[in-house]
Amino acid sequence: MNIFIKRVIYTSALITAFVANSQNINDLRSVDVDALSDKQVQAFVNRAESSGLTMEQLELLAKQRGMSSLEISKLRSRIAKIQSGLSSESGVIGSDSRLREDYSNQEPLTFFEDLIVPDSLQNNVLPIFGSEIFESAFTFEPSPNVATPKNYVLGAGDEIIIDVYGASEITYQQIISPDGTILISGVGPISLSGLSVEEAKTRIFNRLSTIYSGLKGSNPNTYLQFSVGNIRTIKVNVVGNVKRPGTYALSSFSSAFNALYAAGGPNENGSMRLIDIIRDNEKIATLDIYKYFYFGESDGNPQLRDEDIVVVRSYQNRVKFAGSVKQPAIYEFLDSESIAELLNVSGGFRPEGQKDRINIFRLEDGRKWVKTINYENFETASLNAGDSIYVSTIPSSYSDRVKVEGAVHYPGYYELTDRLTLKKILMNAVVGRDAFRERGNIIRINDDLTFSNITFNLNEVLNGKVDYELQEEDVVRIASIFDIEEQKKVTILGEVKSTGSYPFIKGMTVEDLITISGGLRSSANTTSVEVARRVSKDSKKFRTAFLFDFSISENLKTDTSASTFELQPFDVVTIKATALFRTQKTIKIEGEVMRPGIYSLETEEDKITDLIKRAGGMTSYAYPKGASLIRDLSVDKDVTTETSEGSIYRRQQLAGLIKRDSLDEISSTFVDKEGIGIELEKAITDPSSKHNIILQDGDVISIPKQLQTVRVRGEVLYPTSVKYDKNSTFKEYISLSGGFSDQAKKVKSYVVYPNGRAKKTRTFLWLKLYPPIEPGSDIFVPQQEAKQSMSVQEVLGITSSLATIALIIDRLTN
Repeated sequence: MNIFIKRVIYTSALITAFVANSQNINDLRSVDVDALSDKQVQAFVNRAESSGLTMEQLELLAKQRGMSSLEISKLRSRIAKIQSGLSSESGVIGSDSRLREDYSNQEPLTFFEDLIVPDSLQNNVLPIFGSEIFESAFTFEPSPNVATPKNYVLGAGDEIIIDVYGASEITYQQIISPDGTILISGVGPISLSGLSVEEAKTRIFNRLSTIYSGLKGSNPNTYLQFSVGNIRTIKVNVVGNVKRPGTYALSSFSSAFNALYAAGGPNENGSMRLIDIIRDNEKIATLDIYKYFYFGESDGNPQLRDEDIVVVRSYQNRVKFAGSVKQPAIYEFLDSESIAELLNVSGGFRPEGQKDRINIFRLEDGRKWVKTINYENFETASLNAGDSIYVSTIPSSYSDRVKVEGAVHYPGYYELTDRLTLKKILMNAVVGRDAFRERGNIIRINDDLTFSNITFNLNEVLNGKVDYELQEEDVVRIASIFDIEEQKKVTILGEVKSTGSYPFIKGMTVEDLITISGGLRSSANTTSVEVARRVSKDSKKFRTAFLFDFSISENLKTDTSASTFELQPFDVVTIKATALFRTQKTIKIEGEVMRPGIYSLETEEDKITDLIKRAGGMTSYAYPKGASLIRDLSVDKDVTTETSEGSIYRRQQLAGLIKRDSLDEISSTFVDKEGIGIELEKAITDPSSKHNIILQDGDVISIPKQLQTVRVRGEVLYPTSVKYDKNSTFKEYISLSGGFSDQAKKVKSYVVYPNGRAKKTRTFLWLKLYPPIEPGSDIFVPQQEAKQSMSVQEVLGITSSLATIALIIDRLTN
């Protein structure tokens, strides 16, 4: 097979596989069991059995994912046939194969794989709960600019500020020395290390009262204020299962959590629940990040002291918790905790989560199990290390609802109450005036998931003659008369302001339709209006339409002059134009005439010479040989003139030539307008000749002065205007412009004369016959087209031809 074809087939297969595997694995509503092979179904059964799932559990999970009852029934039937050997793919029904089919390598479809073990639990995509705290951009450092807590324990390096005021005023500002004391003149050393702020204040008060007697007594006149200035730095060791273990210099205000945050938090194997704080070789507290950070319990987060040790133990138990919960993650739990406490930490179920039960995928006794825990057992059900807990999403289908649609005021879904009848729900939905009352439908889903139709007469239901009790998922459809009937319209054409189709109104006349369409144009003929009426199905004679011709009121009055002809659905009204009606048509003459300007045509046959006479004739400077006529293509032409189709074709043809030859200079003249070559001298000499052209609306006649230059444009080295010399030829004018460029297409050169005519270069054998030049001519040299590379066949053909020619020459010469 051709390599290219193989690659195409391979690429197509990859695309097909990609599309097939792009299906939303969380949605089984589109699964078609009939499209599955027996091998795929058997591989699915094998995988389900190895996961410890029963058929009932599989069906429950599939229904939760949106798989229809019909497809579940088909799947159950397929599994039963395969296990009993009655599969349609076995070749002979009920036959045993001597070589057993190996299903071990057959992978089930991705959506069944996810059904057995949810995708969020299969892969390591869940974060460890609480780890995001230590990865955030926020910091948890204590602020030094807060009041010192009364239970703060002083130590070496803390700054003490003592203010004595009243009868005596003095301030002592001391730093606790390494031996834990401060020295006050007249008092001596005072030991403060290890004391709380409140205890230190009491000790200093007692010692200073020996030199300030006014501090004590029943009527003291001296007072003392004690505060802590700059606080000391402490050294804390963070060890164990942390990301960055080591010794950290922290503020003495820091707590155990501050130290843990500085070390980057627990690593992948570190515990979030068992973080011990060791002081003087004794455990003084255990920090539980769950309780501290998510519930605000700070009992296990003491303020640290110098040389304290924070130890992060290894985690003991973890479970995966995913599905429709607020915070899917890997959670750590203590031995005494239940599912209810896990839900509390995770924030609980999401609104769409199934709250009455959860599924636990568990490895126990060397096997995989699926445990379904009901809501009433959440408080008592225990967790095992390695459990994978999945909260399913409630089914997407609704319960106890019916739908009303169609010609009612309030369409939509309604609650299926006890013994809800068709009449009751139609009274709530309010049947519209446009409702088709002879027939309505109830679309019902049967137990086997097929549909059935119940037809009723809407009038009989509303009058109470008959009624129907509704069932779950019934759809009540009320058709509109506009839906079942062909939309009735009438059409008006011709001399009205807004032609088109309009809704039919019973009793409307032609005058009414004209009024709706904006009224008559001034050219309308009211003495002969034509109406074409559709032939009815009962007509026995073959014809296209019935025609009616009559007059109408000229001013659309409702007096006796108005017609009494009533329109019927699908009538086509044609308002004709008055026979001799014409709108004014204007032309323009400019240049060397006595009275240039805009003139109106007097008759439909006014010619060029007629206009020149009305303009007073030409001046003595006129150059009639260079006169031109420009015709405006945008002006609507009369039906007697050239058809618009031919005009558009010629315009497109000219535009294509200009684009091909890259002559942008004349695009505005020859694309927006249409140049018509005229021979004004011949027309004046013989007004009855063909050169005396009939004028049209929008024409512009331009008569120039004597022209004295020739313009050279296109692919020449120096495009310019050259003085006209009657003795100079085409090639001489090219030479005066620097000669042809390398990209010049010489054989396609042409000349446009002042009167709008053009002549191209002709070839005869190897000769080039260039057109003559007149005053005011424009010489255009187009660009060569891009050369295309020859194909292999063309090269071989040329080579073969050259070889043949060489052979002939060789034979002739020999």
